[in-house]
Amino acid sequence: MTTPFPLLRLPRLALIPVFQQMESIDVIAISMLSKKANNVSKIFRKLSVCSVNMIVDNDHLDVSVRFEWCTETGLKYYFNTENAPNLVNGMFQEKMFNHENTGLSPSQWLERVFDVTNCESLEEVDLCGSPQLEMCDTLALLTKVCNLNITKECSDSFAKKSLEIVSPVTTEISLYRIPFETREEFQTFLKSNSNYLYIYSHFSTFTLNDFLVTNALKVELRQVEWSARDISQFLTNWFHSKHNSRLEHLSLRIFDVFNETCLPRVLKAVPFPRDPERTFFYSKPLNTLSESFRGGYDIRRTDGKKATILFGTFYEQMSFDFYLWPCFV
Repeated sequence: MTTPFPLLRLPRLALIPVFQQMESIDVIAISMLSKKANNVSKIFRKLSVCSVNMIVDNDHLDVSVRFEWCTETGLKYYFNTENAPNLVNGMFQEKMFNHENTGLSPSQWLERVFDVTNCESLEEVDLCGSPQLEMCDTLALLTKVCNLNITKECSDSFAKKSLEIVSPVTTEISLYRIPFETREEFQTFLKSNSNYLYIYSHFSTFTLNDFLVTNALKVELRQVEWSARDISQFLTNWFHSKHNSRLEHLSLRIFDVFNETCLPRVLKAVPFPRDPERTFFYSKPLNTLSESFRGGYDIRRTDGKKATILFGTFYEQMSFDFYLWPCFV
C-alpha cells in the first residue's frame, strides 16, 4: 500500500536529512497526516520540548509548544471547519488544524501532538470558554498538569466537569470564578487533596468554615471577603487543635486592618528577629520549592507544632501569611 504523501515514499536514508532540516512546526504538521507519518516523524526527528501550554476556548484548542532556544510554536485545532482560518501565520509560527484537514477528533489530535513532542506534562491549562464539543476524552489525556486555571469566561458546568477530571493530576488550581452553586458542592471540592489552591474571586460566601474544611497544602486567597475577626478565629482554632488539615501555608490579602496588635493573647506570639533570614520548605513541589522571609511572630501549640505569622502591606491591602513548620522544627 502506498502513501498519498510523496515525501514518505522516499527511502529511509533520504528522509533523515529532510526531517533534520525541517522546522519543528512542520514536523508536527506532518505527524498529523497519518499514523505512519507520525511514526516516521518520531524516528527521524526527536523534538526537545521545554514546556507545553494549552488553552481551551469556545471554538478551538490552542496549544503552545516551547522548544529549546526559546522557540515557540502555536497550534490551533478548530472544532468547526467554518471557524478555522485557512492559513498559516508565519509571523507567530502558527498552524491551523480541524477535523477536515486532519481527519482527527480533538482528543486524537491532541494525543498526536503529545506523542510527536514527547510531552509528559503541561505547564498550564487555561479554560477560557464553553467548548462546542464534548471535551471529556480530551481532558482525560492529561496525566500531569502544573497549573489549571479556571477563568471568568469558563462556564460553571464545564469548569466543574474539568475539575473532576483534571484536578487529581494537577499541582496548582487557580479559580478566577467559583463554579459551584451550593456550599455542599464547594466544600466537597475543597476537601480534595489538592496541593496548591489559588482563589481570586469576589465571593462573599467563602466563609471561614469553608476554609477550615480545605485540604490543600498551600492556599492563597485574593479578593475574598475575610475580616480580621475571621483570621483571629482561624488562629485560635489552630492553637486549640481544631484545625488539623494538610495546610502548610496560608496567604491572604484583605482590606481590613490586621497586624501584631490584633493577635489573640492566648497564642503567646513571640517576635522573631529580622536577622537571620529563614527558609520554609514545602513537603511537596509546588509553584516554588521554598519561601524565604525575615522576622515574623512564632506561635507554638501544646502538642509542639510551630507556626510563623507574617504581616505586610500590598498597595491598599493587608497581607497575612501563616506558615506551619514540620514537626521536627
